[in-house]
Amino acid sequence: MRLPMLDDAALLDSCAGTPALSVLRPGLFYTAVEQSSVAISITDPNARIVYTNQAFRQLTGYSEPELTGVNHNVLASRQTPNTHYQDMWRTITQGRPWVGQLINQRKNGSLYLAEVSISPIFSAQGQIEHYLGMHKDISDSYALMQRLRNQMSLIAAVLNNVPAPVIVLDEHDRIVMDNLAYKTLCADYGGRELLAGLGYPDNKTRLAAGERVTLHIGGSERVFGLSIWPLSEVNEEVSRYFSDVAPPRTLITLIDDSEQQRQRTQQRLEQLKHKLVSGKLLAAIRESLDAAMVQLSGPLNMLAAARRLNPDGAVHPGLDAAWQEGQQALARLQLCRPSLEQEEKDFWAIGDLLKDLADLYRPRLGCLGELHWRCEPDVLLGWGQRHQILASLSLWLDRCLILAGERPATALIIQLRAYGRDNAFFFDLRDNLSLQPVYSATPPQTFTMPGHGMELRLIQTLVGNHQGMIDIHTQEEDGTLLTLRLPLPAKPFRHPAMIGAAE
Repeated sequence: MRLPMLDDAALLDSCAGTPALSVLRPGLFYTAVEQSSVAISITDPNARIVYTNQAFRQLTGYSEPELTGVNHNVLASRQTPNTHYQDMWRTITQGRPWVGQLINQRKNGSLYLAEVSISPIFSAQGQIEHYLGMHKDISDSYALMQRLRNQMSLIAAVLNNVPAPVIVLDEHDRIVMDNLAYKTLCADYGGRELLAGLGYPDNKTRLAAGERVTLHIGGSERVFGLSIWPLSEVNEEVSRYFSDVAPPRTLITLIDDSEQQRQRTQQRLEQLKHKLVSGKLLAAIRESLDAAMVQLSGPLNMLAAARRLNPDGAVHPGLDAAWQEGQQALARLQLCRPSLEQEEKDFWAIGDLLKDLADLYRPRLGCLGELHWRCEPDVLLGWGQRHQILASLSLWLDRCLILAGERPATALIIQLRAYGRDNAFFFDLRDNLSLQPVYSATPPQTFTMPGHGMELRLIQTLVGNHQGMIDIHTQEEDGTLLTLRLPLPAKPFRHPAMIGAAE
């Protein structure tokens, strides 16, 4: 079949003023069109086919006689919406080219997705004389694209159903993908980027090594860690089509360690509570035995004086037996006194000790009041038996809770401050519960607190074991201030971290 003949003016017009190849070499133009791998068809203004090339006939399954003179809608299927055809006709009848996708039907009834480009061909008078259509079967490309979309949808569905927050980063540590769990956490974090809140990427090395970070989310403390994996290099940029080099990606999974951390903290606090109870019990036993020994010493001193007053120097059997029995009883009591050296003396962080104390007493305070603490400076070390010092502070808090229970109208407020000065470290415990009368004691060995239980005597026992001192007095605001002063080791034996911290 010959291509329809167009006059020279039309050909020049259709090619924007450049002489058409069909004018210069008509045979070559016909051969190029006929043998093109692109399916080409030409119709009249009423869509009747006047020419199809071999690629078009192979694509549709029709022969040349079956197509010539037939309306192009012979390829139409009911799968393409009518609105699509209406848009196509509206565009090309206005003299503008149209590009789009149509679901066409072959002669054997099979469907294929065609990417179609239709361009009007104008006569010398500017009238639409023909339509040139170029068709490409993109069914395989579409199927591949759909498979990719389905895979991406599947991946997104899987990620969004994973309870752990998951993030994918590009080579600049920017988020390129995240799941619903991560988005939810960011929303609970006040709309801020949670990854940045964890210190990534500035703290990348330590986080990769397993460091945990505590954040306040939704009114509670949450503890997170990161699992970081490099991904295989992926790339979608055209410029990298022929290159194996592609930017790296990083897969990050957030590990919510909050519950495990809570359990570990609770277990540690239970162990600490047990040590405090044991320490207080030992101090109480020691105090009771000391009191018994003091009471026993009085009669023994009187017996000794009576023995010395015997005029003839003879030993009275009754006095001697009573004195010896008393001495034996005193020795037995001395042997029963428990040692307070239950742990090695060492340096420890005072801030951590105060936090432990607050964690232990916050549940007990409940609605009775509040406990506030601070350490000046933040990095301050103490010295001695850590659990004994903790027990000393705990005993005073026990006393505050007892008094607060007796005065329900007063909301208890306790302020605990630690600081260093003059080669010693101090604890100030302030509360709003007054003591009458005012008692002051330096050194603690002379201090007594009648009428208020054994708390102060036990504190004096524990602090005295560290060669420390205590002082207590009421304040103008009708509160009470207890100060514990505990010495640091001599300078040659000081821990390096203590240099300057207590001054």
